[in-house]
Amino acid sequence: MTQLTQHLPTTTPQSLRRATTHPFLQRAGEGTLPKPLLAQWLSQDRLYAQSYIRFIGLLLSKIRIPSATPAPGTPPQQSLEDRTAAILIDALVNIQRELGFFEATAAEYGLDLNARADTAEEGPGSDFGFGPNAITHAYIDLFLSAGSAGTSLLEGLVVLWATETCYLRAWRFAASFLGSGQGERQDTDGGALREKFIPNWSSGEFEGFVDGIGQVVDEMAGGYAGGDKQELLGRCERWWRQVVWLEERFWPEV
Repeated sequence: MTQLTQHLPTTTPQSLRRATTHPFLQRAGEGTLPKPLLAQWLSQDRLYAQSYIRFIGLLLSKIRIPSATPAPGTPPQQSLEDRTAAILIDALVNIQRELGFFEATAAEYGLDLNARADTAEEGPGSDFGFGPNAITHAYIDLFLSAGSAGTSLLEGLVVLWATETCYLRAWRFAASFLGSGQGERQDTDGGALREKFIPNWSSGEFEGFVDGIGQVVDEMAGGYAGGDKQELLGRCERWWRQVVWLEERFWPEV
């Protein structure tokens, strides 16, 4: 039977392709993105990352660790709940490290992490200074909804996996252009993307993290059967479509 993480990408082939092969990503891989445009995008990506912390906390609050322990003499086995908690704790550690990486790299390459786009549609609160644009704000709202009390843990994990697998696919696409372009010393962003960001976001370590989330999602989905499974599948497909729709629009026009 097809695993949930294999099924979901097949439901939106064209929009997934657009979301993960955007011209912004090709320009990033070629080293031809202007520094101000990169700074504007990084500023929004950082706000997205900050909202991710609360989202992970909401998902952790949904986990119920089994209170019973294995019978004496029984080999210890980590429960699905334990493994889910471990994955989410890893996600928190990763995002904390990522935020520090953002700040250190921005300082090294002179990128303003409070940069505002001149022409992009701005979201609520934009009249009061720097803040999330409309798409970033929609992503933050999506996280809050996916972590809400009325949403199952599996659905929240699907949203988490969807965002991460789209991000990995996108930056793997950008990495495919690293052999072309101007050379790091002539990159229009000073080399930040090709020297630092793209290797980090397309790494095998990141792929392993994404795969770990996917394994938990598939195992949890396997615990449903019959009508409950079909209803849940429909909800997961809707969450997937929302993430892909936002991912496509998160990249600035170039």
